Amino acid sequence: MSRRRRKENLEKLKEFFAWATRRSFWDLDIRERRVSDYIAEVLTNFARTENLYPFRGKRGERLETLVELLLEANEITLTGGSLVREREIRKHVGDYVLFMAGMFQEYVKRLSLMSYYLEEGSRAYWSVGEIDQALFKPGADLFKELSRRFELYVGALNYMRRLFFRDSLGDPGTFGTEVKRLIL
Repeated sequence: MSRRRRKENLEKLKEFFAWATRRSFWDLDIRERRVSDYIAEVLTNFARTENLYPFRGKRGERLETLVELLLEANEITLTGGSLVREREIRKHVGDYVLFMAGMFQEYVKRLSLMSYYLEEGSRAYWSVGEIDQALFKPGADLFKELSRRFELYVGALNYMRRLFFRDSLGDPGTFGTEVKRLIL
């Protein structure tokens, strides 16, 4: 597929997710445009499977579990490592948990991880907001909002999934393929 075609498809996905997220938020009387736009970006990003696991540890191994990511972020905190890398990891944790708990809620529940995911997702976004605030980076309030009402946004994302995808989504690893098949 040509680069131009991939870019067009990505734009179509962004447009669809922006519309579907706004529509779902509207149905649920959630009037947070910045949050719905952000969630649409997260969904667009995770339509590419490789974006589910973008981080590598010190020895080059792919960090695939929430625990591995949190250990990496905590090690950075304890050793005085890069605040930028810590922020990236914690943001990814929030995004990943939001995505998994919202779009694949049954899967997360089947693994008995829902309460853990909700706690860690909220904590991760709060940390990102704190780091952004400390660095005088704009947007800290977005992450604090995501943290404060994390469970609500997970529920809204699950509502969107049921409304627009019904049972057509398989597992997280095939999300991008399924979405492209349905939308493009």
